[in-house]
Amino acid sequence: MRLFTISILLFMNLIFAQSFEGKWIMTANGNTYMIPKINLFEFKNEKLITSDSEKVLQTNNYKIVGNEILVENNSFGHFRIVNENRFTLYKNDEKDSKRNLELDFVRLETTKTDLTESEIEKLTFENKELDILIGFNIELQKPFLLELMKDKATKKMTLKKIDSTLFICIYEAGELDSIIPIKEVNREFIEIYGFSRKEPYSLKINKT
Repeated sequence: MRLFTISILLFMNLIFAQSFEGKWIMTANGNTYMIPKINLFEFKNEKLITSDSEKVLQTNNYKIVGNEILVENNSFGHFRIVNENRFTLYKNDEKDSKRNLELDFVRLETTKTDLTESEIEKLTFENKELDILIGFNIELQKPFLLELMKDKATKKMTLKKIDSTLFICIYEAGELDSIIPIKEVNREFIEIYGFSRKEPYSLKINKT
């Protein structure tokens, strides 16, 4: 019976490890502050490769034990699988042992589009109800804030491609603040994901 139980656990660990294979973006919940702000992860052949969208930060060995991810035999956190493209990691704050963190990992997908990057950069998308405006290589900040705070209030977006995924790169006051993956983009709408904790976990924004 004990041997059977061990075999089942090993099989489940293998299934979980295989389900993590691929590239993910990590997003914080609540007021969690992350350093670096942008965290991309690739689970590949028992290696965990961490990057900040510009360069690889580190490569470590990892394994799955039960519902825990171990990196170099140290606990990375306990996870709950939401669906095949999303899981939540629970871990203690390294700077405050009394504080628990919830971090969402969202699998990166190939962006669906028939447009070239230069064609996409000429489009703008807006949702007035949610006060969302997406446009590339232009100033997006409200004029009165620019007048009040000058360069400290600037807000711009650029388009970036990493492997087969297109991202919106958001710059605040000249510094890269966040990146948002694009699920689909065409001349009618853009669909973004990787930020919401509510189904359908993505948002379509129509072209202006």
